[in-house]
Amino acid sequence: MDYMELFRQINKEKLDKLYLFHGPEEFTKEEALYQILEKWIPEQYRDLNYQIIDGTETRADEIIAAGETLPFLSDKRIVVVKDYTGLTGKKPEDEDQLIKYLEQVSDSTCLIFYTRGGADKKRALYKAIAKYGHAVEFERLSHSDLIKWTRKRFRLNKLKISDEDLEYFILQAGNNLEDIKNEVEKLASYAGKSDLITREAIDKLITPSPEYTVFQFIDAVSAKRKATALEQMEILLEQEQSVFGILALIARQLKIMLLCKSYDEMGYNLTQIQNKLKAEPYKLHPYSVKKGMQQSRGFTKEQLLRGLNLCLELDYGIKSGKIKDRLGIELLVIKMCSQENVS
Repeated sequence: MDYMELFRQINKEKLDKLYLFHGPEEFTKEEALYQILEKWIPEQYRDLNYQIIDGTETRADEIIAAGETLPFLSDKRIVVVKDYTGLTGKKPEDEDQLIKYLEQVSDSTCLIFYTRGGADKKRALYKAIAKYGHAVEFERLSHSDLIKWTRKRFRLNKLKISDEDLEYFILQAGNNLEDIKNEVEKLASYAGKSDLITREAIDKLITPSPEYTVFQFIDAVSAKRKATALEQMEILLEQEQSVFGILALIARQLKIMLLCKSYDEMGYNLTQIQNKLKAEPYKLHPYSVKKGMQQSRGFTKEQLLRGLNLCLELDYGIKSGKIKDRLGIELLVIKMCSQENVS
């Protein structure tokens, strides 16, 4: 089930007895659970009719007992099983017992399996939930929907922002809705009596997303500014990005630059390239494409491919124990900033 359909059902006060909530967008997932509670469980009876179970430690019979408990002074009882191992990790020994129960969940119960991140769709438990209930995937918003959602957050905080600065804000803040909400509230506190958000305020207050920091890193590499590139790498590490995560972000940007360069050589203009790369399978932010196009002009195809190979070699080197991760990432920066080593 699409999560927008879930919200439509909630608004129509329709609630089925079995769901799985999974996917990368945690803020929307939490909002769905909150709206379900608001609609079906009066606050004064929530202690009796709302139960959260730690799915990393529970057994099937505990989940079944919770699901079989009748509601008190309410039409529904909500049972939420968080991070059940049978959906992401090791298969529990009593999983078959739980799967059998899912066929006969009581109509007075709404049993929700709530997983942080994505569930494994190949698992028997996932397939059972999808068969007898609804597997709801909370995906990241598309760029157009993200723009609408973010503009609404600014309006809710009585703030104004230009279209151009809104795009810039999203690029800085990233596409995590919880992060965007917090950053908008930070700007609201800073704005005081003024209701107009400027780029200066964004630069002053917003913590750049890892993706934006990678843009700055690639800019520094293109200009062969080794010290600046190392500084941007340090920022990524301070943001608690793993070295493997940083390598993935750099490789992603190099691939975007390769795509942009290839389309540019085929005669496509920026708008045409943005239209091609915003569709499946890329689903790229228009600004990311614009930035990739600009950055690709500072590299040859051979240099971009060499940069990708350096990322792959370092990934293997760290995993095989041939090099320490911190030393390896610093050497990567030095090599990428060195003309003779990249070309």
